[in-house]
Amino acid sequence: MKILLVGHVCVDKNVVRGQTETLYGGGVVHGAITAQRLDAQAIVITKCAATDRAGYAHLGAAGVEVVFLPSPTSTSIRNVYPSENPDDRQSALISRATPFAEADLDCIAGFGADVVHVNPLWFGEFPPALLAILRRRTAFLGADAQGFLRVAQPDGRMEHRDFADKHTLLPLLDLFKVDAKEALLLTGEADPERAAQAVYALGPKLVLLTHQAGVCVCDGRATYHAPFGRYPLEGRTGRGDTCTASFLVARGRGLDLQRAANFAADITTRKMQYGGPFRG
Repeated sequence: MKILLVGHVCVDKNVVRGQTETLYGGGVVHGAITAQRLDAQAIVITKCAATDRAGYAHLGAAGVEVVFLPSPTSTSIRNVYPSENPDDRQSALISRATPFAEADLDCIAGFGADVVHVNPLWFGEFPPALLAILRRRTAFLGADAQGFLRVAQPDGRMEHRDFADKHTLLPLLDLFKVDAKEALLLTGEADPERAAQAVYALGPKLVLLTHQAGVCVCDGRATYHAPFGRYPLEGRTGRGDTCTASFLVARGRGLDLQRAANFAADITTRKMQYGGPFRG
């Protein structure tokens, strides 16, 4: 199975219990390394400053093929966890790489990927109009809600806002990944099962929703649940990206939705025992 991920890498500044740790991450890093270590072939198309590329050597070391597109700066985000609730996260954009443009997608068809997953970090990084263009270039299109709902304010603070084009663009997606906070914003539903069903009603063929206790998957006919095990705050960053990648790999292996959810929950729990990407 070949999975191609599109999104910025990120210099993460994670503050847990007052201590700051710098990690070279981003959703595409967590997703690609997870997929690669689960025996899929992962490709990343990303943007960052040339001076930061060495920080992502762990992508190549894991076997991931990386296309670095030019940008004068890199995306960097400060994530503060003010409590022991792993879903209580305050994020601020320190700097941003250049947004993607249509020309940046020209190389995608040549990779022959089974899945293309759009995994941006902030609204505007991957302009929503590009989803319709990408839809025509891939058999299976996934996207993460984060990059369409998380809006940077002038001072860098990230605020979640409803996705204005959701009724038009979500029907283009084969898989839409949301967390509980994002689903609540999109639908007004706080209960994970009802929220997943309400997000499904917006048009994607499949919804993958993560929350503090686990993951649920909705295909419009049924909703499937799988719990996470216990995990420390230090492992929270990358939860959704790991879950998405492992779920896609499971589906590529032919697992049904319940078994794929169980597999994704297990892999994600294992990853969340430590900071950084899944170690295999």
